[in-house]
Amino acid sequence: MALLDFSKTYKPFLYPWAVELTTKHEEIHWVEDEAELSEDIQDWRTKLSEEEKEFITQVLRLFTQSDVQVGENYHELLIPKFKNNEVRNMLSSFANREGVHQRAYALLNDTLGLPDEEHSAFMEYKEMADKIDFMKEGDINSHTGLALVLAQSVFNEGMSLFASFVMLLNFQRFGKMKGMGTIVEWSIRDETLHVQGNAKLFREFCEEHPRIVNDELKSKIYQMAKNAVKLEDRFIKLAYKSGDIEGLSEEDVKQYIRHIADRRLLQLGMKPKFGVKDNPLPWLDWVLNGASHDNFFEKRVTEYSVNGMEGEWGWDDEPEVCGLDGQGCAA
Repeated sequence: MALLDFSKTYKPFLYPWAVELTTKHEEIHWVEDEAELSEDIQDWRTKLSEEEKEFITQVLRLFTQSDVQVGENYHELLIPKFKNNEVRNMLSSFANREGVHQRAYALLNDTLGLPDEEHSAFMEYKEMADKIDFMKEGDINSHTGLALVLAQSVFNEGMSLFASFVMLLNFQRFGKMKGMGTIVEWSIRDETLHVQGNAKLFREFCEEHPRIVNDELKSKIYQMAKNAVKLEDRFIKLAYKSGDIEGLSEEDVKQYIRHIADRRLLQLGMKPKFGVKDNPLPWLDWVLNGASHDNFFEKRVTEYSVNGMEGEWGWDDEPEVCGLDGQGCAA
């Protein structure tokens, strides 16, 4: 029950991994004003086609609101329940960064001259509104429900945002919208840590409450993953209604989402279900690594760090299947 109980003292730590993740997360702290967007204005005016502008606008319509919902889930669902000080500090750090993301995405909208009405335009598209409804789902009034909320948070931050990330980052490959690309890169690094922390918290919670781990729980998580992929497919199709985008097909993004979904299942201790082991978008490594020339997805140094810290920014090529559907893994 320690996760749900108030800490009596600051030390000794019961969950040192949460302290380590919080430290890593704070070392890569950033604010929206650090992104240089002046060249993006020129790109928007002179380099982008009307189809590309519509594509970016369509993605941005949901971008800010998605992180508003993620932040709300931290404050309303997770932080009130997990009272251990180390874990609560980690969740609070994650929640705070969601506010940075919201302001950064809104700044991008403002810089490009998009009207404030775009922040509510997602409600006019069923494909977008359904994604937000999915992200809201959760019942924290039982241990099983709380475990499912944690699993949901892994899909919310680790999958539902990633189609948008990929579709926006693609422009950077061709020398366009590099400031937007920087914001997305920093957001991915944040969200990767959030996923690591929430997935670890899910496994820890299941260890403390083994009675909830049964076929019904596993079935609900697999169904959650399937629903998330289905929603992403519909959103991706909507984004591509304006036409094809240079270097990135609709099918490429759909395959990438299945790749990510399997990675998130593995992080939760489940078995992969979508059969896309290899990253279908190898150019992501090049875009995300920039000057550091390190593989973003293979535990290397991250370029953007206040203290130049080293961290684990993705997953191994052979992730360990552990926990619910595996043989169990060390803390």
